[in-house]
Amino acid sequence: GAPGSLNSTPEAAAGLNNAQMEAVHHLDSPCLVLAGAGSGKTRVITYKIVRLLQHGLAPRNIAAITFTNKASQEMRERARQLVGAKAAKDLAISTFHSLGVRMLREDGRRLGLKEQFSILDSDDVMGVLKDAGATTDIKLARQWQWTISLWKNMGVTSDSAMSVAKDADEQVAARVMKLYEERLLAYGAVDFDDLIGFPLKLLQRDEEARAKWQKLFQHVLVDEYQDTNAVQYELLKQLVGEPSRARFTAVGDDDQSIYGWRGATIENLKRLPAEYPTLKV
Repeated sequence: GAPGSLNSTPEAAAGLNNAQMEAVHHLDSPCLVLAGAGSGKTRVITYKIVRLLQHGLAPRNIAAITFTNKASQEMRERARQLVGAKAAKDLAISTFHSLGVRMLREDGRRLGLKEQFSILDSDDVMGVLKDAGATTDIKLARQWQWTISLWKNMGVTSDSAMSVAKDADEQVAARVMKLYEERLLAYGAVDFDDLIGFPLKLLQRDEEARAKWQKLFQHVLVDEYQDTNAVQYELLKQLVGEPSRARFTAVGDDDQSIYGWRGATIENLKRLPAEYPTLKV
């Protein structure tokens, strides 16, 4: 057949087995694919992209979200081989963070961000924290950085940080968080966690922006779904919209969540069937 066409037999489609074929062909409701390491989960995503294109979606209406840049590049390369350079160029294949950057570059001003906002790396963040907390103690600043980052990944704001602070040290961290955020705002800068938190805020608060991004991404595919943290999960929910219209494919390994320290929660695997009644597992 033509490059990237899926024949009806599993063997023809690059050795996809029946379960993989079923996942690839399931288009009319949300879909969760659970499989172990090395079992071709990413292949399911790339072939499903092909299937969605055959089904009439435009490349730009398909978003595939990965956790690492490396995974993104590999998926893009794979897609290029299957659907050709022209179509692959328009697919929204990216990490959560680069998707966030794209959303904020386009719509960040709706949140009061300057269009040319800068993104702070870990060292920049340390500098701002030492400044905000009036300390030269690197170990202390590093501790604040971890605590604040974890809070942000859990969706805790500087306003609510004080109420979740477990001890005196965390109460200090909560106060520093407030000062830190004020400084970021003044610099017109965001940190790495804001690249997820701000797009979520945008979609939650701004109906027009939400309608725009939901209309753009008509099918969202997520790799390594078990590693999503609370904020990433909420961002996905906002992107796919109401359960009745949601179209997404989440692919994950329910056996191993290697990013637990980053606030990832295996709970997200359990929440999906409850929140999306038509979910096919």
